[in-house]
Amino acid sequence: MWFDQSLVRAIRDAFPEWMAFFWALLSMLGSVWFVAPVVVLAFWFCDRHRFLSWVVTVLGGYAIMIGTKSYANIGRPDVGPAIAPESLPSVIAFAYAPFVEVASSSFPSGHTIAGTIIWTMLALEIRFGTRRKRLAGAAVVIALIGVSRIALGLHYLGDVVAGFAIAGSYLLVVLTLPDWLERQTGLESMTTTFALVTVVALLSLFGGRSDAAGVFGAVAGLWTVWTYAPPPREPWPLFPSRVAQRIWSLSGVGLVVLVLAVLGSYGSWLLVGYITGTLIGVVPRLSYSFM
Repeated sequence: MWFDQSLVRAIRDAFPEWMAFFWALLSMLGSVWFVAPVVVLAFWFCDRHRFLSWVVTVLGGYAIMIGTKSYANIGRPDVGPAIAPESLPSVIAFAYAPFVEVASSSFPSGHTIAGTIIWTMLALEIRFGTRRKRLAGAAVVIALIGVSRIALGLHYLGDVVAGFAIAGSYLLVVLTLPDWLERQTGLESMTTTFALVTVVALLSLFGGRSDAAGVFGAVAGLWTVWTYAPPPREPWPLFPSRVAQRIWSLSGVGLVVLVLAVLGSYGSWLLVGYITGTLIGVVPRLSYSFM
């Protein structure tokens, strides 16, 4: 059942073909191209001391995902989406293919892990409605992300369930242990969060994937900034033009990551990861005149 290819095909075929586009868009809510900008922009434009822990937590989630995929190394189901990219006009296929073409191993679902972390963050931190309603809404979105990965024929049921379990367990530890230790020993909770995630990122390096070096470098860069040049707590004003400028700068980082994915060397990933983490932490210290 958990790794049954026929179940994946049955779930995919239970929906009309056109819903492949819907599932692709929905799965983006757990994609790195959604998760990374959201958590970094929240750090820049909200309470930075509060959201820095979420930036680090998200990086730890990716480290767990990369490491687990490396060690498990389970192949994808031989199913695929109901609509193949090659069957579409080139312009549409160019936009659609990145959502449904994957090369990494199947277990666990990275979209499910990242989606669980980011939507839990939004449910806990935003001030809209009651906390119970926010958590319920986040649970629905997280569940739909998981369904979308199966409905696209890209993951087994076991991949998705494991993603929920791994992310939930990880969040339970990273959201409770640092505060408990601070109360018991006086050790700053942010220091504990960095230490936990650094250990996770270090362990993920042994899986052999070069992108693990990028995550480790980003954590190291952020920790360096937090230790020696912590950003001011007060966020930037939430002006549309300033948000647009920051999104544009993040797209530049995304382009660099794409180049690194092609190069694939440990050294380049580690260096750019460290630079990226450092920049994320340092940018808020810069004068507005340089923005």
